Amino acid sequence: LVYDLTPVDQCKCGEQKKDTKIIIGQVTKRQSAQTDVGFVMWPSAIVLSRWLMSNPHLIQGKSVLELGAGCGLVGIVVASLLTRLRDNQEPTPEDPSSKVIITDINDTVLENISQNIKLNEMESVASVAKLDFYRQFGNNYIPGGWIESEMKGMIEQPRKPVDVILAADIICQREDAIAAAKTIHDALVPPSEGRCGGVAYIVCADSGHRFGVEIFASECEGIGLDVKTNKVAELYDGKLLLECMESACGYVDGMELTFFEVRKQ
Repeated sequence: LVYDLTPVDQCKCGEQKKDTKIIIGQVTKRQSAQTDVGFVMWPSAIVLSRWLMSNPHLIQGKSVLELGAGCGLVGIVVASLLTRLRDNQEPTPEDPSSKVIITDINDTVLENISQNIKLNEMESVASVAKLDFYRQFGNNYIPGGWIESEMKGMIEQPRKPVDVILAADIICQREDAIAAAKTIHDALVPPSEGRCGGVAYIVCADSGHRFGVEIFASECEGIGLDVKTNKVAELYDGKLLLECMESACGYVDGMELTFFEVRKQ
């Protein structure tokens, strides 16, 4: 799949923002388990990627973690934007924190993400890690952090919290909503003097298409996170849904998607 992603808005000066070309390979093996859902592209990943194209300032200079990345489109878009933002700055020492970690639970999916990172030449900005929602416990407010699962001989280990979390279509059942809320709580940096806490931007199809989405906001609020929600169709006059959606698995006209902004406070 080839995505020519264009921002949905215009620069204030009226100049068109640059587009981003991303090449994505999908897994050709047959899906046989729920954890195989990352073999293909899903609608919310395209929507979140296009939203990021119009809001690159929200990831500039930030450490970024993508959850349940599937084919890795969102994380690779972030890597491309971080590279562009860095190249446009005055020469300064590279900020080592301004990178993206792209995660999933499925080993085959992670291998495919690694190939997609290489295909788009983003190895210097993007890396892959294994993250299991169900291994995050929702009690690590300070200092924050997440648990990287064992992969390729590496033992399970704690990782530092991040400034920004991104996720698309990560909820398929009620248990996923609970585990995702705990993961976000732990993995975001806590607020400190003179600094806000981390923020997660999440897009999911609504409960008519994804079980458990209806309880996600309340699960986040129940462990102390601040949540704002918007219907994707109401953002940018619905333009986020106008391009590239034909390549998404399971997308149908009229499908409602929800945009969540979740903050650690």
